[in-house]
Amino acid sequence: MNHKKIKSRFLNMTTLTIAGVLLLLLSAVILLWYGNANSMQAMPALVAQVYFDGEYRIADGQWQKIVKGNHIPSTEGDVTLRGNFHMLAPDGEYVGIYSGDVPIAFYTNHINLTFYEGENEPFVTDVENSLYGDSACCVEWTAYTLTTESEEPIEILVHNPHSFGNETAIDEMLSTTALWTDIGFEKSVLESGNTQRDIGLVFVIVSLIVLGTALFSTLIHIKNSKILWLFGIVILFAGTYLSYSADGVSFWSESVVSNTTILGCSMMFYMLFLSIALVHFLKGTRTIGTITVILLGFVNAVLFVLPILTDMLFYDLWLYWAAAQMLVNIILLGCLIREFFVTKGKERWLYIGSILPLISFGMDVIMTDLGLWKGGLASKYIFIVFFIAIMVAVLKVIPNSINALAKAKELETEKMVLNAELAESRISTMMSQIRPHFIYNTLGSIEQLCELDPPKAGELVHNFAKYLRGNFGELDNPKPILMSQEMEHVRHYISIENVRFPDMTFSFEMNSDDFHIPALTIQPIVENAIKHGLMKLQKGGTIRVISYETDTHYCVSVEDDGVGFDTGVLIDERKHVGIRNIRGRLKAMVNGTLEIESTQGVGTKVLITIPKEVE
Repeated sequence: MNHKKIKSRFLNMTTLTIAGVLLLLLSAVILLWYGNANSMQAMPALVAQVYFDGEYRIADGQWQKIVKGNHIPSTEGDVTLRGNFHMLAPDGEYVGIYSGDVPIAFYTNHINLTFYEGENEPFVTDVENSLYGDSACCVEWTAYTLTTESEEPIEILVHNPHSFGNETAIDEMLSTTALWTDIGFEKSVLESGNTQRDIGLVFVIVSLIVLGTALFSTLIHIKNSKILWLFGIVILFAGTYLSYSADGVSFWSESVVSNTTILGCSMMFYMLFLSIALVHFLKGTRTIGTITVILLGFVNAVLFVLPILTDMLFYDLWLYWAAAQMLVNIILLGCLIREFFVTKGKERWLYIGSILPLISFGMDVIMTDLGLWKGGLASKYIFIVFFIAIMVAVLKVIPNSINALAKAKELETEKMVLNAELAESRISTMMSQIRPHFIYNTLGSIEQLCELDPPKAGELVHNFAKYLRGNFGELDNPKPILMSQEMEHVRHYISIENVRFPDMTFSFEMNSDDFHIPALTIQPIVENAIKHGLMKLQKGGTIRVISYETDTHYCVSVEDDGVGFDTGVLIDERKHVGIRNIRGRLKAMVNGTLEIESTQGVGTKVLITIPKEVE
């Protein structure tokens, strides 16, 4: 099967997978809506209901009639309810005044209740916890059985230790009051939250898969592993929030105070890591976004510590966290809007989508404070939308990352081959410079000078040793060296040749030597100039080595006034291994070039150029 068919099949599979995920998640949205529509508000059809008929007052205010559907605020002070409980059958038929045979179930959303019946001692439903204070800082179902069967009105004092987040607590309690018929009641409450809870668990499972993929991607150094980590963490906390905000969580997880902590922490961490993920996509405003989320992280850390070190309730700190997160959201909204206007093409959709969770969070905070709806209702639907987007992104990121990894492996292989070729080139270049006849000639010169001029013989031995050391040292040096170091090697070589050819002249104009060049680059060019240019003259000759720099390049030229040659013969570089090696190493190591100009009877010029950007 050829490459195109494999690619086509892969694209078809990816398209089908994405379509399947979209279909499943669309079903999840419908189920979530259906689950909300059939939550505690619809529970009267499932169990025998109890409703309270009477009046209420806030603090020491005037008594007002309790009217079904009318809002009773729970954040403006203690509320006293006065009246009687009446029973309804599951089909809605009126039974009569509550007789006290079966306990009454009360849904308490961060409130506690004190019951006053005639001369009896008041009965308080409360949760005591040393960490969170002695007030009911949790959401749970509590049971109470009236001790009298008289039709005398009873009073219930509703105490709310908080000023934010549960504005509708009394409305919820009165609309869901039912008879606690043991397993039947608990089953009905649990079933009302099953859909949302199951979606949350799916989120958690998928998040673990994404996080596992992120871990694998990190281990094999895939480029996009960071965003996979962020996506996985965001899905994890979104799923946790969905699970712990579902109806009946106190029956599913009986540690009611911990439930509140987990619920709050999941939303806090969801928004924190979502903010980090949004900053990841910023470009021109990334610095502002980064500073903002760092400050948000610091604020979150302080809010976690305060309940431990002080008497403040963790739930009360949600107000300060919500205010801090709202401020962060406003800043991020400004960044995203700015990125939208400076960006073109498909990326604009990314910034449009990124705005949605920030707006939904703001709506949740405002509407919850006004008592228009409960908790993160808007954010729950955004969870679903974002889950779809993240799954599509993951399905796109993973194949792209795998392709990138394959390309990286391919480049790594090419790099290994190139390094091997460079090593072979260095050895070839080094060996080409230490030819037997050169060694024989140098040793012969040393032998003669030992008799005629011993000090000069010692100097020649010194330079010859330096020359050999420079050549052999290149075997262990895969990196370019400074031009100044290369010229030292050239000078050692020239000092040897000057002994044999004292009539040759060498000049150096080093206008720039603080840049890098492959070792054994200039010396073999100078040697070629001597061998093929000056030695064919009857006498003398000059070689000039000049280095300089332009705005964009470092340049080195080696010029001689020798016999010159026809540059056309250099087309076949198989016969000129030295030039081929030098040119190859220049290109591979410093992206440099080598050009040769020569005129017969005039001389030769070799020009090396190295881009400054390499430095």
